[in-house]
Amino acid sequence: MARMSAPDSVATMSAPTVTTIEVSDGARLALRTWRTGGSSQIPVLLLHGLAQQGQFWTPVAKYLRAGTIAALDQRGHGASDVPVAFDFSIPRCAQDAAEVCSHLGWDQVILVGHSWGASVAMSAAANYPKTVMAVALIDGGLWGPVDLAGEIGREATLERLRPPALAMAPAELWAMLAAGSMRNWWSPEVKEALTPTFTLGADGLLRSTLGLERHLRVLEGMLDYAPDVDLARIDGPIWAVLCEEVGSGLAQAALTRASSNPNIRLQRWQGAVHDVPLQWPAMVAGLIDTVVETGHQMGREGQRVD
Repeated sequence: MARMSAPDSVATMSAPTVTTIEVSDGARLALRTWRTGGSSQIPVLLLHGLAQQGQFWTPVAKYLRAGTIAALDQRGHGASDVPVAFDFSIPRCAQDAAEVCSHLGWDQVILVGHSWGASVAMSAAANYPKTVMAVALIDGGLWGPVDLAGEIGREATLERLRPPALAMAPAELWAMLAAGSMRNWWSPEVKEALTPTFTLGADGLLRSTLGLERHLRVLEGMLDYAPDVDLARIDGPIWAVLCEEVGSGLAQAALTRASSNPNIRLQRWQGAVHDVPLQWPAMVAGLIDTVVETGHQMGREGQRVD
């Protein structure tokens, strides 16, 4: 098995190129693309979690050895200002990922998703198997709100996961985040990675860029998603990370799903918080580079690639 480790040194990484790609339903999506100078010919597309944006991945990207790396601002997030009336379902977001790859001329790609983005990556792997060579699921995909809804019901789940009406002065917001779950890993780099998550209003207060209505639309899409159906259809490699914070019921759902597909390589990272790409970016980069390395070594039918 290929080793998984943090890179020995940080790759030489140019500043990202930001482009806008219009997909088939008219949504215009922002994409950051890096070229690190690595030897890999397999591009990597990074998919962030709910209420985040592509810049979230910058701490990870700087450690990656992979040659071409891109991070998508998924619809409604970051600079992808898609109206609330559009489709925010997971299959539609998976189609976005496939269409972005087609636009870029990527015949094959490795998808890496965090949290909600992991569900999007899993859906894309199931529905676009010729495009998606392998997926890495970072604390998501194998579990989600649908499992909570099975315990307490759909409406109670929506209410529990409803975000607070956030409107805070910048200094107050950043102080709150610095004292939260990332307090032991907070840095100017983490702050920069999170900056596009919020938008400064005319009143001088920061609010979620995604906004409440679109947030709820994404949550509804997650509750409508059947991960077991897609999981059963994926025949390529699935690398999955389960972080320590996951509650016991959700963790059990993830373990049950992991046992249902022989292609899953599941790891449990003790001490990892949900936002582990910010907490341990070199560790996450090591996992991604291992997925890329394995993609070079093995064909889709398990044969060596010359």
